[in-house]
Amino acid sequence: MTRLSMKIRNLRRRRGQGMTEYIIIVGLIAILLVAAVETFKNKLDETFNKSTNAINTHVTSKIQ
Repeated sequence: MTRLSMKIRNLRRRRGQGMTEYIIIVGLIAILLVAAVETFKNKLDETFNKSTNAINTHVTSKIQ
């Protein structure tokens, strides 16, 4: 093989390796996000409900 073709082949391998590493990192971040949501699910639900009730009360009081 010529040196140029070897360099091109090596560059393709590196690009493929970089893409694989990127996919692994994205997968790990997704797993961590799911775990965080599961862990804080009750607190998130409570906060969302409080906000919804506050907005609903405020809007209803302005209508009546």
